[in-house]
Amino acid sequence: MKNCFLSIIFLFYVSAHANNWQEFGKDSNGHIHYVDMDNIEEGNGVLYYWSLMDFLETTTLGTRSNVSKYKVDCTNEKQTWLSYVYFSESMGKGKKITSLVPVWNHYGSTLNEIRSLTPDSIEYRLMRFVCGKKM
Repeated sequence: MKNCFLSIIFLFYVSAHANNWQEFGKDSNGHIHYVDMDNIEEGNGVLYYWSLMDFLETTTLGTRSNVSKYKVDCTNEKQTWLSYVYFSESMGKGKKITSLVPVWNHYGSTLNEIRSLTPDSIEYRLMRFVCGKKM
């Protein structure tokens, strides 16, 4: 029940607040990454931010994009993937797709896993960009 409630709040938050997507770049698979410039937040010595990824092609699950929330420790360069939702259309639009969606992201990270990022990866560069905006 608690997870259902948190998911509903997450979906509302994504729809209501993520509206200033700035294109950041493409990864090695050709997927385009964006960061929500209006929702980079500081708290307890870490940053929280939202990212959107537009897939190059529709996935086998029928998804074209996903929106994820991350927590970043800028000092130690550690990132935690907090939540996500997939969409049937680009730019986080269309139908929300929640069934059969993997619990790991495209880079092998699982939810709530604290991890170091590979230098020069799109994730690493995005983390450094976000840290530079608030630090």
